[in-house]
Amino acid sequence: MVPPSRRTDGADRPATTVLEPLSLRHQGPPTTLVLTRLGARTLEENRLADQCERTRGRWGFDGFSVFEVPAGDYAHLARLVPIVALRPKLYRAEGGALLDAGFPLFPTGDFPHWTVVLSEATPAQFARVRAQFAGPLDNPAWEGTR
Repeated sequence: MVPPSRRTDGADRPATTVLEPLSLRHQGPPTTLVLTRLGARTLEENRLADQCERTRGRWGFDGFSVFEVPAGDYAHLARLVPIVALRPKLYRAEGGALLDAGFPLFPTGDFPHWTVVLSEATPAQFARVRAQFAGPLDNPAWEGTR
């Protein structure tokens, strides 16, 4: 049985939720990652805080979701994750640059999903990770019209 998670809000009592087991794929670091989730507001502080809170509740660490662009092929990514084609803008980061900046990348869920891990969900960490992403950029896989 997985022990209950510890609260991060300063309370001394354990949370009532049980963390999910974390299963990582055996995969080397990705080259290019994209963030498409909430359009141009995706990297705003409150959005990152919400995503980190969800990740912490699920797995016990702060982080947020990104997708690998397989071999730089955005059309392939859109076939694997169809919602990508519905977003006109995205943010792009290089996996190596995130790692060099001190942000571990966990290959969570099904390929091409990854989680960018933050040491803590603070404005300073959000600013550091935000600086690693270019955008918002036009999404090459977008199926709409410009």
